[in-house]
Amino acid sequence: MFESRAPAFSQLIAWQINSTSDALRREAAMRMKRDHDISLVEWRTLALIEAMQPVRLRDVAAESDSDKAQISRIVSGLVERGLVERQAVAQDARSAHLRLTPSGTELAAKLAALSQDRDRMLRASCDGASMEVMLATLAVIKEKASELNEAGERQQPASNPAANPGSNPVYSSGT
Repeated sequence: MFESRAPAFSQLIAWQINSTSDALRREAAMRMKRDHDISLVEWRTLALIEAMQPVRLRDVAAESDSDKAQISRIVSGLVERGLVERQAVAQDARSAHLRLTPSGTELAAKLAALSQDRDRMLRASCDGASMEVMLATLAVIKEKASELNEAGERQQPASNPAANPGSNPVYSSGT
């Protein structure tokens, strides 16, 4: 009989954090779409524009660590819905400043309050000391992940040992 067991990755820290993040993101996205007809990425874009306004599209894309074309499509949708307005920049005909409209400002405030309420509920699931330890631990893990990423970016791509078994001592039959 076949015995089911957990996949090898299920105990990895990265998988645990991503799995938790996915659950949080799905719930937030469902609530925002249901209650305010806005996607999570639209809300984040709206919040960035609010915090940075007046702001150029490229700066929103850079701050969100997203593709400029994707942010452009999102902003266009927010403009069509009357939540964001574009204002031409006198010195650069190809560029525009983005600002929230009064409707956008009102929605951003509602969504911020909703997010803060949700955050309070999540924080209430742990005692204060546990929450502080968890947040500090996540910060340490995030910093270590950033260090590993930077180190990996500086390294030359490794050759594929399977494609060239003689170049890897594990596969070598030599001394």
